[in-house]
Amino acid sequence: MNRQDSLEEKLTDRILPVDKSAGSSTYDCIRRLKRFVHLDRVGHAGTLDPLATGLVLILTGEGTKLSNYLMDLPKRYVGGIKIGESTDTQDASGKVVKTGGWERVTENDIRRVLPDFLGKRKQVPPMFSALKHKGTPLYMLARKGQKIERAPREVETYEIKLLECDLPFFRIEVFCSRGLYIRALAEEIGNSLGVPAHLASLTRTKIGHFDLEGAIAETDFERLAEISEPGYSLSDALQHIPSVTISNDQVHGLRNGVPPRPEGALPGQGSVLRLLLPDGRLGALAEVGVAGKLSIRRVFNFSDRGPQEERI
Repeated sequence: MNRQDSLEEKLTDRILPVDKSAGSSTYDCIRRLKRFVHLDRVGHAGTLDPLATGLVLILTGEGTKLSNYLMDLPKRYVGGIKIGESTDTQDASGKVVKTGGWERVTENDIRRVLPDFLGKRKQVPPMFSALKHKGTPLYMLARKGQKIERAPREVETYEIKLLECDLPFFRIEVFCSRGLYIRALAEEIGNSLGVPAHLASLTRTKIGHFDLEGAIAETDFERLAEISEPGYSLSDALQHIPSVTISNDQVHGLRNGVPPRPEGALPGQGSVLRLLLPDGRLGALAEVGVAGKLSIRRVFNFSDRGPQEERI
């Protein structure tokens, strides 16, 4: 096996945490990886705007089947906000559309309004987002000057705190659910303060159990060749989902579409369950039904390669 084939095998069926640079898109990261090594299937578990930096999850091979399960994970961001100006994109990439005096706003004012955004609430998604209207991303319609009515969506903020204040700029850290837009939050905070505002900078530092410290820079993909097991295996990437290990006989049944009946206690009805092969690899995802009966959601390709369970 030559070096390229060995590298391709090593990077197939993996979840790779990547540190995205400012100015590049998530798809630029994917294209950069594919230039480094030929991979048949490469995807992601949520994009970041070109302006933003930080954590994105690149999925390869069978890992592309995990996208929805990883997108649902909570996220942590550090955002810089500038008050006194709002833009047509709600961030620093847009044109200033409104200005207003900010001198009366104090650090204590900011600390006072931030708790108002904790918990569950409704948020209107930005026009400059990847959400689609009749198959077309909203940001493409926005660039043409079109404005589409967007229904508010429920989002949740678990934590929000002020990190630094040097007005008219300040930085906040936000721990939130899927679907919350920090650019919209920046404008909402400005509204609460009575001044225009926009998102000046953004870094995503965590996605569930994935963190930026364990990510590889998108400009340093060559270093993947030096790591024996880069990123995460399919099973380890879904460590937030309960698991059971099935027997060899049950593996044979699973290959033929027969759901196993694991022994022991299972999570409650409606829960998702990882079905692990005896060697630790992810065999399938199942949903727990009535009386513990399982229905298969996803079956993964059982290769003859050895387990790839540990993160390096």
